[in-house]
Amino acid sequence: MPTASTPDDHAANLRNALVDSLVNKGSIVTPQVREAFASVPRHLFVPNVDVASAYADQPVFIRWDDGIPISSSTQPTMMAIMAEQLHLEPGSRVLEIGAGTGYNAAVLAHIVGPGGSVVTVDIDQDIVDEAAGNLARAGYHDVEVVCGDGFAGHIPEQPYDRIMVTVGAQDVSPHWVEQLQDGGIMVVPLWFRGYRVSVALQKRDGLLESLSASPCMFIPIRGIADRNEGYYPIGDAKQDLPQTFVGMERDDPDRRRDLERIFTQEVQSREIRRSLQGQFHTHDLSSGLYMFLTIDPRINIVHWETRENLFQGAGYALIDLETMSAAVLADGHPDRAMVYGGDAAYPELTRLLDRWDEMGRPSIHDLRIRALSVSPPSIPEDNWVVAKRSAYTWVMSWDG
Repeated sequence: MPTASTPDDHAANLRNALVDSLVNKGSIVTPQVREAFASVPRHLFVPNVDVASAYADQPVFIRWDDGIPISSSTQPTMMAIMAEQLHLEPGSRVLEIGAGTGYNAAVLAHIVGPGGSVVTVDIDQDIVDEAAGNLARAGYHDVEVVCGDGFAGHIPEQPYDRIMVTVGAQDVSPHWVEQLQDGGIMVVPLWFRGYRVSVALQKRDGLLESLSASPCMFIPIRGIADRNEGYYPIGDAKQDLPQTFVGMERDDPDRRRDLERIFTQEVQSREIRRSLQGQFHTHDLSSGLYMFLTIDPRINIVHWETRENLFQGAGYALIDLETMSAAVLADGHPDRAMVYGGDAAYPELTRLLDRWDEMGRPSIHDLRIRALSVSPPSIPEDNWVVAKRSAYTWVMSWDG
């Protein structure tokens, strides 16, 4: 006589289906990461949602501030990608920045095993208490959950073999670098002028060099590293017209006024002699187009709040303040550029696109990133520096 299925059976079936999907899409690669995701019961860490939602490949938000989420259980796809980027080993000592629900810490603890250790830090005591309760309920009693400002790391348990940052960071904290073993790896979701990339950085003699990079989206870090990079509106919203937003490192009213003057000039549509269909990050997060364009410091990400106009969705703009001109690529019109204020910016943009084609249109996964604590007198040919507010000089190149 067949036995009735139990709630635990249902959760296990959903968990196995999630793991299979993560494997099929390539987010899970190694047996140890697969085994951890197949074993850790995510539904015990998000008890306020139903079991089906707990095993959906989506984030579960747990805290809001004025309607904006400030803490979550990260989307499983992104968790798996970052766990793979971290190259965890049994016995590794791990620091996690951003405790969330405690689920990610449990996955890390499962991989490093009883010979390793996991410390997870969060800025809110109530989140710490909830994560600690979730971990205890799921049987992960050895994970240390600490209330503190994650940007400062956690000195008592240093040095760490691995550091995983599960909040969006504008920069790498020098405290993380100090607390990481030489040869150790940190995975950090970093902002690069409007584009966020989860970067695995290995520390070697003070140099941080990337092992991998993957596009991502994360709730911003809070605390002493709280920052104001983001998308800022250009001009006032006008009825029946899209509002333009530009990604900037900080709010700069003078720059926004200059941009408003540029974007209120007469606009003309110009061919770019190629199609960029599918190459915008809104179509394919792995496209390397935008990071390639950051070779030129005048490039910015732009987006529009309505799709009912010429510009639809996201775009990339080459903005020349000296000539008060701009040439803008928009994902709704992948074979054209919108040119403002004369032709000065347009040939510069097409020159970059010619080089993009010559390079074979590299993927974001081909991106090599180095963080230098001392600015070099020069950089090698085919390398470039992405300007950002940082204690480090960020040097980019393409593998191969």
